[in-house]
Amino acid sequence: MNKSFLIGRLTKDVELRYTTSNKACAEVDIAINNGKDSEGNDRPADYIRVVVWEKQAENLAKYQKKGSQIAVEGSIKNQSWEDEQGNKKYKTYVLAQRVQFLDSQPKSEKPLPEEPEYMKKEENPSDPFAAFGEQQVEITDNDLPF
Repeated sequence: MNKSFLIGRLTKDVELRYTTSNKACAEVDIAINNGKDSEGNDRPADYIRVVVWEKQAENLAKYQKKGSQIAVEGSIKNQSWEDEQGNKKYKTYVLAQRVQFLDSQPKSEKPLPEEPEYMKKEENPSDPFAAFGEQQVEITDNDLPF
């Protein structure tokens, strides 16, 4: 079984990229706190690369920034290739299936999209039934289906 659950903080702002087929992708590093040793000294943090795709990547870039705490559920992946000089290169990362924001409020300073006109409320809403005229309709208990 290849399953990872991580909680950490983003080490830098999220950079969103798009593939040629217009799929959103974000690669982020999270710092995972390892607590204190027996003498009370901080243990060094672990830095894990996480790859996030599509809507989750867009939301991560939109609502989170450096220092934001996130939880990641995913699987560990290994990748290898040869560079231009013929050297073998390796990369290990977590492919995120689910990302959850853990901070109480989003740290985004980006403005939210403006509300569409059709959703804005009028200051003095008019009677929506005014166009139906002044005719009054009488309904008795016998007219009701229950």
